[in-house]
Amino acid sequence: GGVGKTTLADAVYHRLSSKFEASCFLANVREESEKHGLNYLRNVLIREILKEKDLDISTPTIGSTSVRERLSHTKALIVLDDVNASRQLELLLGDHVRFGPGSQIIITTRDKRLLKRSVDKIYEVKGLSWEESLELFHLHAFKNNSTESCCAELLGTVVDYAGGVPLAIT
Repeated sequence: GGVGKTTLADAVYHRLSSKFEASCFLANVREESEKHGLNYLRNVLIREILKEKDLDISTPTIGSTSVRERLSHTKALIVLDDVNASRQLELLLGDHVRFGPGSQIIITTRDKRLLKRSVDKIYEVKGLSWEESLELFHLHAFKNNSTESCCAELLGTVVDYAGGVPLAIT
């Protein structure tokens, strides 16, 4: 973790959400499903997409035909952040849920295997290069990106330790 998957997904979401009839960003799916359960998260998702605060779907499938029908006609942007189990994808986006034409679903995960069956494109977020890491460290530590410094050896050690992970640098 820490390479910037959530940050990137959040930026894309905020940039594109106005182009959709409805949108929902489910943050920390792993943690939230452990705390509240997947049915709770599914209710949050469907309430956001259909813009109905009081909707409650407590069945394993997406309730009534009318709910499924409305979802299938809604162009939606959905982000599922930090998914760590196929069960989460099955319950939140399973075979019973179809969103309208032009809908886009973004999933962030540390486990690429979860995406093999259920996505069209996989974009793997790469860590920073050593030079990019050094530049980022300078920007945060010294408020500039000058690579000239009296403590170059120490900086190199810090950048090596961070391993290209932006959160470890900042």
